[in-house]
Amino acid sequence: MRKFLFLAFLCASVSAAQAQTIEQATHLLDVWLEAQKDYNDWPSLSVSVVHDQNIVYARSFGHINPSENIAATPDSLYRIASNSKLFTAITILQLRDGGKLSLKDPIKKHLPWFNVKQRFEKSAEITVESLLTHSSGLPYEPDVPYWSYKHGYPFPTREELIEGTNTLETLYPAWERYQYSNLGYMLLGQVVESVSGVSYHDYVHENIIAPMELKNTFSNIDPAAHGGALAIGYGTLNRDRTRMEVPFVDAKATASAAGISSSANDLAKFLMWQFRTLKGMENEVLSPHTFREMIRPQAVNTGPNMDVGYGFRTNHRNNKSYIGHGGVYLGHTSQIAIEPEQKIGAVALMNTHDTSPSLIVNRLLDVLGPVLADGNKSPDNDFSEYQGFYDYQPWGDEVYIMQWGDQLISFALDSDNPIGAMSRFNHLDGDRFIRIRSDGGEADVMTFRRNEMGHVIGYKDQSDYIAKKN
Repeated sequence: MRKFLFLAFLCASVSAAQAQTIEQATHLLDVWLEAQKDYNDWPSLSVSVVHDQNIVYARSFGHINPSENIAATPDSLYRIASNSKLFTAITILQLRDGGKLSLKDPIKKHLPWFNVKQRFEKSAEITVESLLTHSSGLPYEPDVPYWSYKHGYPFPTREELIEGTNTLETLYPAWERYQYSNLGYMLLGQVVESVSGVSYHDYVHENIIAPMELKNTFSNIDPAAHGGALAIGYGTLNRDRTRMEVPFVDAKATASAAGISSSANDLAKFLMWQFRTLKGMENEVLSPHTFREMIRPQAVNTGPNMDVGYGFRTNHRNNKSYIGHGGVYLGHTSQIAIEPEQKIGAVALMNTHDTSPSLIVNRLLDVLGPVLADGNKSPDNDFSEYQGFYDYQPWGDEVYIMQWGDQLISFALDSDNPIGAMSRFNHLDGDRFIRIRSDGGEADVMTFRRNEMGHVIGYKDQSDYIAKKN
């Protein structure tokens, strides 16, 4: 009950207060992400945040190969999974702009072998555009059990893709509803090859990866990189606190849906390219008009908080619109997002499955977004001597206290939302601070304690004495 009351009190203290400096915001993220890695037993996490054309935060936590003690860095490679669909969608729009295809083309025009049974007599044709927007009525996957470790992850070759496609039938009439489909983007990869006359890998490298100067992005990663430059993937956490190691798996014909590998720093470049294109600064890869077309709503019936364009998805949260995508591969997860109004974007890459990296991206944007929008403001006071880890056992684990603007804040490190778990304190005098309620009123007084050397060793919170851990 005591722990419940403590956590409830923290949540009641939430406010719109923000850091005054980027250093405060990035310090909070450093401490919180390191703790989250430990609490959740993540093998590794790599993140980056951009503000227009600058990387303002790039960090990694944990190991991409724990047994060899290879630490993660912002240049470490991860399978970015369905974020690959963004690259594929860009290739299709390039080919459209080059007059090589029309988005209204029936798929059979470019893939004569396509022979999925159409269950609905009055359905519109399955077109390039309907695949781009997941509005074709096709199933989620071809009839191949390639995600199953018990079947040895049998990712399909082109021939197996054809065979596993043509045994299927449609789920819905085209353009009736949104139905996310890896199969649709596998077919688009085949369209790229049919129309361009080169392999999907060659086309993506020459027309997207090279022009964007992505030096650490690959559509067909070398298996030799596994466990070295490329993070080893791990399954979800078992009840015995272990994870299954996932072997290297060649994406084969799923490359255009899920096969690209990249790093936090390279994907930061990808986000910066998006901002440049939106501002009309370059059109070597896509014209600004075409990119804006890609991120506009194009799909059908996607729900109240999400719009789907050509590849890109827009999620609406806290009265803002975040454009990007997520991805899940075997032992890897990814998320990227930009918020065009503030020109801020974020990347999160993980080599496990337990936590959605979209949560991490949301926290990166929520913590850094406000201070980047308002600019650095030097605080009037220095409360750094109170900063540190405090032991709240047995009611909770660690609480972290640090300066936030001209206030002190405390938050539980095991919380998945440091802003939501934040309590704020104004300075009264000496070592005394008063807690601020969410309505701006004042609550109880927190008094810090010192040893005979004058060093802060803890604080008194109402009748409790909380010890500092470092």
